[in-house]
Order: sequence, then C-alpha cells, then structure tokens
Amino acid sequence: MTMPEHLTTWRDARYDMPVSQQLERYNELAAKHASARARIELVTRGIYDPTRHGAEDRPPLTVAEHIELLALAECIARTVRHPANVHHALLAGVTWADIARIIDSDELTVRQDYQQWADDQHDLNRYDPGLGMTADEHAAATSRAAEGSATPSGGQ
Repeated sequence: MTMPEHLTTWRDARYDMPVSQQLERYNELAAKHASARARIELVTRGIYDPTRHGAEDRPPLTVAEHIELLALAECIARTVRHPANVHHALLAGVTWADIARIIDSDELTVRQDYQQWADDQHDLNRYDPGLGMTADEHAAATSRAAEGSATPSGGQ
C-alpha cells in the first residue's frame, strides 16, 4: 500500500492505508512541522546556533502537507474512535454511565449515537447480507440502547 499522492480529505487516507501507516506519516509530518517552528522560534529569539541546533535547513510544511496532516489527524481520530468500540464495550459489560464518563459525554447522546450506528449497520446488512447487523442483532442493539434509559415522553 502506498501513500496517495494527494490527501485532501480524511476519506482519502481512510481506505488507502492501515492506521499504523497513517500514524507513521502523521508523526513524520508533525515532527517536520515542530522542527521548522522550533528553528523559527530560535532565530526569532536570536539564540539560534547552527553548531548546537544543526545547520540543516528545516523548511515549513507546504500547504499540501498541512492539508495531509489535517486529513490524517481526522482519519486517525475517526478510526480509533469508531462506534463499534462502544458496542464491544457494552457486550463486555461496560455500563452506559461508564461509557459516557469515559468519552466525556452524556448517556442520552451516547445512546443516540449508538442507536444511529446500529441503524446504519442494519441498513448495511440489508444492502449486503455479509456485512453489518442482522435484524436480530439490530433488535438486540436497539434494546440495549433503550435499556434503563429514561427517555422523556415525546422523545425518540
């Protein structure tokens, strides 16, 4: 798998490389950016010493590299913050209250997001029966999302 020539959105990175490769490239760009900014700061302060800090040129990121850095950051975040992680935590016995606390949210929002994910998984399964959630799995997820919730009347 090779890095696409132009990453312009998080989706460009998502399907073209595994997250480990995304992290490598992100770290490479972030280090280049930090190094260039550090040199600029040292020069601005008048304390840059080529012998101590290195004489090699440290050019700033190009516009394309800034775009790539942003796209990779978003892709990595969306990959590791995948809603399936909530599903697996629930199946392992983690409570809604714990999930909400861990991700710094509230239970209602977490439950709604989980329900939306489950609905999307069920839609995927109807389109391609080898993927997503079956009707039974979706019913169980929907029951799990509603379990113990105090949904106000007229709510979802």
